Amino acid sequence: MRVDIWSDVVCPWCAIGAARFERALAQFDGPIQVRLHPFQLDPEAPVPGEPARRRYAKKFGDEAAAMLERVTEAASEEGLRFDFDRAITPNTFDAHRALGYARRDGADRVLEKALFTAYFSDGLDVSDRDVLERLATDAGCDGADLRRYLESDAGVEEVTNELNSAFDRGIRGVPTFIFEEEFVVPGAVDTATFLRILQQMSALSEST
Repeated sequence: MRVDIWSDVVCPWCAIGAARFERALAQFDGPIQVRLHPFQLDPEAPVPGEPARRRYAKKFGDEAAAMLERVTEAASEEGLRFDFDRAITPNTFDAHRALGYARRDGADRVLEKALFTAYFSDGLDVSDRDVLERLATDAGCDGADLRRYLESDAGVEEVTNELNSAFDRGIRGVPTFIFEEEFVVPGAVDTATFLRILQQMSALSEST
């Protein structure tokens, strides 16, 4: 079974959805191929980044504090720690290039999880190429080679095309999960729902 996931590494519900999906996968008995795709929630975000609370206040005004409190509580229920007092919100284009690079080694999902932790828990700027190099190395990639990749134009066209393709598909928010290239699940549904979808799609595949 194939599952395509569109997400952004500074998207709270993407981190929550990824945790729920991984928990469902751990309970699912069957072959599965997962492919990550880039999406930018805030393509105008700067490099280097700025404090997350300030960035959210600029975008959402008086609602920002309550929004961050709600997602922090939801994350805690999934065993995730969000610390928006430390978080730095940057442009994520290079982070998506790094994920594309890591896909070559089958390490993109490991790196994505590390990027979520770096942003939401550790207060690291995930547009910083030093940070990306270190996280990629920890994920099992050649960090020095990734650094050379990021300092060239490599991956720029690919990520740009994928970002455009998301809009062509009608994807306007993330996370978005597409099962078997046909069944679309928008948002971070709960683990039980993910597991049920996996089981139903697997049964449909076996019956055809």
